[in-house]
Amino acid sequence: MKIQAFVPYLSVTNAKEAVAFYSRVFGVEPSLLLNMPDGRVMHCEFTVGSAKFFVSEEFPEHGGTPSPASLKGTTVSIHLYVDDCDVMVASMKDGGAEVLMEPEDMFWGERFARVKDPFGHEWGIATRLREMTQDEIKAAAAKLFENTAE
Repeated sequence: MKIQAFVPYLSVTNAKEAVAFYSRVFGVEPSLLLNMPDGRVMHCEFTVGSAKFFVSEEFPEHGGTPSPASLKGTTVSIHLYVDDCDVMVASMKDGGAEVLMEPEDMFWGERFARVKDPFGHEWGIATRLREMTQDEIKAAAAKLFENTAE
């Protein structure tokens, strides 16, 4: 069996606002948007670059996946590669996201930040600064941990 795609499905409270937020910060409109008769978002699909993700209301009455708001936290972080980490973080912050870690150049060759969107989902935002081999990353990590142990 060959896997064809891996698609995160984000459960949120107030999915209409989430659709507007993701549209604005990622600069794309949903490729599919289905609403329930009561107006809640039943299913929404986004394509950002070569990746997809889905969004819907949490629908506890139908046994849906709880949102981070219901869980009072999240158990997953979404890693997003972009051309400019700083610009994406600023865009998300302007849209109401909370910056958990400001952009920094990291030992593994990326500029990286952490953001919590207004719906409780956490995002790792990264821009590749340079390609590194596994050995180079391991050596950089060892040097970092060596320096912090002092």
